[in-house]
Amino acid sequence: MTLRAELQDWRHRRHDRPMPTVQVEHGTAVRGVWLRIAAACAATGLLLLAAARTDVIVELALVGAGSVGGWSLVRPGRVPAHLAVVVSALLLLGSRSAPFDPAVLWLLPAALLTVRLGWWAEHVAGGTLVEVAALRREVGRDLLIVAVSTVVAAVAWAVTAWTAGPLLVLGGLALVVLAWWTLPRWTP
Repeated sequence: MTLRAELQDWRHRRHDRPMPTVQVEHGTAVRGVWLRIAAACAATGLLLLAAARTDVIVELALVGAGSVGGWSLVRPGRVPAHLAVVVSALLLLGSRSAPFDPAVLWLLPAALLTVRLGWWAEHVAGGTLVEVAALRREVGRDLLIVAVSTVVAAVAWAVTAWTAGPLLVLGGLALVVLAWWTLPRWTP
């Protein structure tokens, strides 16, 4: 049988018995552009919070945070999110309380939120819809990590009112160990 004859036969068979009707239901969804906006706001906010702890010129901090936020809005992903985390860490090295600034512990949950929002915004196009159920699968674990790290940060912040140095290092190490155990590891 020739290809033309097979296509005609297939067309006749398709019209002889109609395809079954399939119903698909979608849950509540979020547009991908909102994830991009949230990622840009998180990166900008992280940099502004870190810059507020330093003596950096306000205009320079605004331009830098706006640049990373704009980059995260146009081309979201892990790169602008990680850049925001690294630059905020470098800014905190130059803070008034350096080298052991207690704000590091408070900015850690914000850094995790920035990286996770950047990851989601990278994997979702701006015009697509993401079901809330898909986000909910990952959000529970991420919120648990943020909650535990916030509690550890609050305890470390309260304890550092008396002695700052060694306890801040122990609190930071505890948060690093927590993130290492709970965050997924990406393999290239």
